[in-house]
Amino acid sequence: MDENRWLTELKERADQTIFRDVQFTASMEERVRQRVRPGTGWMTGWRKLALPGVVLTMGLLLWFGLPIQEKRQSARHEVRPLQQETQVHSLLPGGQIVEADLWKLSPSFSSTYNNQSFSYLGERPVRIMTDQEGFYEGQMQRVIWLLNGDYTQEVEIAAYNTDGSRLSLGNYEAMDPLYDADGHFPSGIVLPEPGKWKLEVRAGGKHLGQVFVEVKKGIAPANRQLVGPTIHQFLQTESVKLGWLGKHREINVELLGVEAPDAEKRTVYAWVKIAGSNSSALSAPMVFQIAYNGNEYRVTDFQMPEDGSNYQGSLQKLFPPKVLEQVHNRSKTK
Repeated sequence: MDENRWLTELKERADQTIFRDVQFTASMEERVRQRVRPGTGWMTGWRKLALPGVVLTMGLLLWFGLPIQEKRQSARHEVRPLQQETQVHSLLPGGQIVEADLWKLSPSFSSTYNNQSFSYLGERPVRIMTDQEGFYEGQMQRVIWLLNGDYTQEVEIAAYNTDGSRLSLGNYEAMDPLYDADGHFPSGIVLPEPGKWKLEVRAGGKHLGQVFVEVKKGIAPANRQLVGPTIHQFLQTESVKLGWLGKHREINVELLGVEAPDAEKRTVYAWVKIAGSNSSALSAPMVFQIAYNGNEYRVTDFQMPEDGSNYQGSLQKLFPPKVLEQVHNRSKTK
């Protein structure tokens, strides 16, 4: 085997060891040749046995060049931060990024038709006229629907909230034109939860239009004005369950919630404080049933939690969860 061929094989074996990433320069190769010249004699017959020693010799020669090579390799593989291909344009002073609102509340408008003013929510072909105070959870709201365009005599309305729940609001028969609308019909709407709702109208099974409204938490001002005085008047004279308080009573009613499924009935949840005669007093949560008797709204029944060990159990039976939480908070501060 000649010297060049043997040296080539030596380099190949070195490339398979720890020196595989090291560049074998011409000066390094010449140093190895000087170590393995045939004239040395002992290398000619013992090449196979002396191979490990030669590899070690070459390793020592390469060791001094290794840091430089590693430095070059490191520089060659230096990772540079990627430059952003696109840049976000800076906003004007005072500007802000606003996400698209797919449930944007329908705007409110005022208009005049034949010298008559009217206000409504939404845009043609479906609009609604309702109380300016808006919708409140669990309480009926009177609505007059204004329709324009091509629709059938019978229409269906449904409500959807942002969670995807659907609530059927019934079928109605479209009536004569009203103001600038081709037709109209009245309805009463009860939406159970606060938040954004879509009120959709379908005619002949096809989508006609929709109005987006906000349902508020709490008690509608109109209901507060109705049930507050009604309950106060009832408590002044109730004698079956509250006779022990005497005739002279100082009454405070804190309304916690109202359910008004229709125009004639109300279920009212309240915390009541009564200071009676002879230092008698009462502070307790109560549930009142109020109904319209043809002339006025009156309390037809009321309930209080039971005493003693039955108190907690009766509370859960009388009050819904959203009101029960208020009762517990009120109990801590009474």
